[in-house]
Amino acid sequence: MSNPTLLYSIVDAFTSTSFSGNPASVIILPPSHHSLSTESLLQIAAEFNLSETAFLIPQPSTSPGTLRYGLRWFTPTVEVPLCGHGTLASARAIFSTPEGQQVDRLEFETLSGTLVAKKVPGGAGKIELDFPVTTLEDLTSADELTQASEVVSAAVGGIVSVRGVRKAGLFLLVEVDPGFDLERAVVDVSPFSTLPFGAIIVTSSRPTSFRPGARFISRVFAPQSGVAEDPVCGSAHCALAPYWSQALNIQPGEVIEARMASKRGGDLDLIWEKESGRVRIRGSAVITMRGEMYL
Repeated sequence: MSNPTLLYSIVDAFTSTSFSGNPASVIILPPSHHSLSTESLLQIAAEFNLSETAFLIPQPSTSPGTLRYGLRWFTPTVEVPLCGHGTLASARAIFSTPEGQQVDRLEFETLSGTLVAKKVPGGAGKIELDFPVTTLEDLTSADELTQASEVVSAAVGGIVSVRGVRKAGLFLLVEVDPGFDLERAVVDVSPFSTLPFGAIIVTSSRPTSFRPGARFISRVFAPQSGVAEDPVCGSAHCALAPYWSQALNIQPGEVIEARMASKRGGDLDLIWEKESGRVRIRGSAVITMRGEMYL
């Protein structure tokens, strides 16, 4: 008897070019595997060893022109409650199927509620995600501020001027002076493990030649979740969009160009909907590989 087989796609998210952006594995589970245990899903994610593996289970659609799925995301070590690039990759994989080509809108039931992905009209293949805003909180303790500054400096191997620090859900958001070359910095992620956060966002208003229109750049480090550096982190922009909108006096509803400054790099367009508490995240994604996994 042959081993059970799962079909997968590898999708590079937040890029229109293969071998850049953030790769995610996407698996649409067949009915025979809908009951796979969390332990099994973690084992599969560890086998792929990408920053995220997305698992989808088709669900009955509730409206015409829409497909509906259950969606879970896993790093190689943990399940996460929200993932931008894994959602974008899932949407691209679905929209590439014969069934997906017939619709413009997807609904995903997730640990963060219902998330919507839709094709951007006239957007050259871009997909828009509708995500919840991450609430920003000030650090009120001088000791916490000092620790954040010291840890960032230790990670980059030198003194870095920190201009702002915010708690943002599972993230710690740290703005550094634009005089610091965040894009080319060689980072030792081990100091970040001393902070009580799932991931560290380091961000700056420094211009980048890779995307001249970008209003800010950022890098995300998550050693606590088994990901040294996340090449492009969509969910981090649920905090970055309101943060930079306020810092740069960008009006809600205005499109903000952003650049993730990892080695692979990635581009996002953001729209902060202040009144509804949502962030619309637009990006491209390309399928680079399809294959079979034998269980």
